[in-house]
Amino acid sequence: MFSLRDKLKYMALGALIALGGLVFGNINEDTEAESKTIDELTVQEVTVLKDITVIADNGEQKVVIFSNENGGKVMCLGPGGKRAIAGAVLEIGESGGVVGVRGGEGGSASLSVGAEGGRVTIVSASGTGGAAMNIVEGDGVVYTRDRFGEFRSWGQ
Repeated sequence: MFSLRDKLKYMALGALIALGGLVFGNINEDTEAESKTIDELTVQEVTVLKDITVIADNGEQKVVIFSNENGGKVMCLGPGGKRAIAGAVLEIGESGGVVGVRGGEGGSASLSVGAEGGRVTIVSASGTGGAAMNIVEGDGVVYTRDRFGEFRSWGQ
């Protein structure tokens, strides 16, 4: 029926088809990197194409680094992985940037720069009292708000 030469040709063709299937079957753009936990890593340079999230031992997010079309942002998150409870943020945008912190009881402070100039804001834990210094239409203005929420301003 078949000679030895024909059988070897068919076996070689079969092996070539199997090898091609193996190679092409493993080429997949959606392939994710295998997840491994290591204790220490030392590198000279890292290029990250997506966001970075640092997770604590209890599984909560603690630090998030990400970017968008306007710039980048670094958030340090408080208990429960929430910035609303306590945390800090460093953000850069199209016209300036913000450095802000929020206390565990609700008080907050921020330093920002925008198109008009700079601004410093402090808010009490209750949210009613606070103070701000900023630039409005080129002039420096100081705002205060008492514990009853009444506004006062100086410098206009």
